[in-house]
Amino acid sequence: MGTSASSSALPKNSCEVVIVGGGYGGIQVAIGLDSYCKVTLIDPKDAFHHNMAGLRCVVEPSFVKKTLIPYAGVLKHGSFVQDRVVSCNISRSTVTLASGREISYDYLVFACGSSVPFPGKVPLGTSLQDAAKLYKECADQVLESEKIAVIGGGAVGLELVGELAVDFPNKKILLLHGREQILDDRMAPKFLKKINAGLKALKVQTVLGEKVNMDDLNFDSDKPWITGPVTLTTDKGSSFETDLVFRCTGMKVNSVAYQSKLSDKMEKNGSLKVDRYLQIEEIENLFAIGDCCNTPELKLAYIAKLHADVVVENIKRLNENKGLKEYKPGNPAMALTLGRNGGAVQLPNGMVAGKFLTKTLKSKDVMTPAMWKMMKKKMPSNN
Repeated sequence: MGTSASSSALPKNSCEVVIVGGGYGGIQVAIGLDSYCKVTLIDPKDAFHHNMAGLRCVVEPSFVKKTLIPYAGVLKHGSFVQDRVVSCNISRSTVTLASGREISYDYLVFACGSSVPFPGKVPLGTSLQDAAKLYKECADQVLESEKIAVIGGGAVGLELVGELAVDFPNKKILLLHGREQILDDRMAPKFLKKINAGLKALKVQTVLGEKVNMDDLNFDSDKPWITGPVTLTTDKGSSFETDLVFRCTGMKVNSVAYQSKLSDKMEKNGSLKVDRYLQIEEIENLFAIGDCCNTPELKLAYIAKLHADVVVENIKRLNENKGLKEYKPGNPAMALTLGRNGGAVQLPNGMVAGKFLTKTLKSKDVMTPAMWKMMKKKMPSNN
C-alpha cells in the first residue's frame, strides 16, 4: 500500500479532510479542496477508473489506457493513500485502513461508490496493469464468440450491447431484462422510445419481462463472464443458446468503510442517510456523496460531481463558520450511448435529443479527454 504527495507547501488552512473513495465524486472533492486545506484521498486502486468508458474497452482493448488515470501526482498539496478503509471511529475522528494504519480527520467524506459486475466496473483493488489484462481477455472472448448475451437492461447493459452490436454487426447480440421496460421509470417515454428504436436498428434481440435463472450460472469475481456453449433459461420457460454471457445486474453500495459504526445511519441498500446539506444525519463533520448517499435521484457520474461541488463548498463554509449550501436533487437526465455513433440524451430540463447530440457529448470518445483534463494530465494517444 502506498502514499503519494506533492512536495509543495500545504495550503494555509490547517483543517484535515479525509475522502474515502476516488471515483467521480471523491476525486472532484479532493481536487476542489486541494488548494484549501490538507486533503487525504484513500482508494484501493492505483488509478481512477473512468468506468463509463470501460465498455468501449470490450470491443477496443487498447482504449483501456485512456480509461485508467493514475492518482499519483493529481493532488499538488494533498496526499493519495492506496489502501482500503475498513472502519471509522466517529468519537476519535479517525479511519482505520486494511493495513492497520489510522488517519485522523476534521471532516470525513464518504465517496465509496458502488460495485457492479465487470465490465461495468473493474473489481475493487484492481491495479492499472491487471485491469488492462482483464479487458484484453474479455475482448478476446468477444472475438471468439458468435452469439453473445447480456443480462440486464439498465444503462450498463444497454451501452454494452450497443458497443458489441456496432463493432461486430455480424454477431448475434441478445439482451435479456426482467422488467417489461428498459432503464428507469423516471426517464421520459420519448427517451426510452429512441433507445428502443436504436436497439432495433442495430438488430439486437431484446427479451423483456423474463428473468434469467441465475442459479444455473456460475458468475464470480474470478470469472466475471461465462463462456459457452451456455443455455440460458427464464422464468417464462424460454431458453437461449449463447457462446458468451455478461451480467449487468446487481449493483451493490460499497459500505464496508462505515457499516460497523454507522449502521443506524444506513438505508437497507447500504447507502447513508444524508440531510439537505449532504451531511450524514446529525453528524456535522461527516458527508456522503454519489452512490453511497440516499438522495432520491438517479445516481450517475454527473450527479456525483454536483454532490462534490456542494460538499467542497460546505466544508469551506463550516471551517469558516458560515451558513451551509443546500443540495437540491435535480430532474432525471442521462446520455446513453449505443456504440460509437448512436444513443439518446435526456437533459435536466426534460428535452430529449438523438444520436447527433449523444455523439457530440459522449459516444465519440466517451468523455475521456474531459476526465484527463479534470485531473490535469495528458491523455495517451491511440498509438
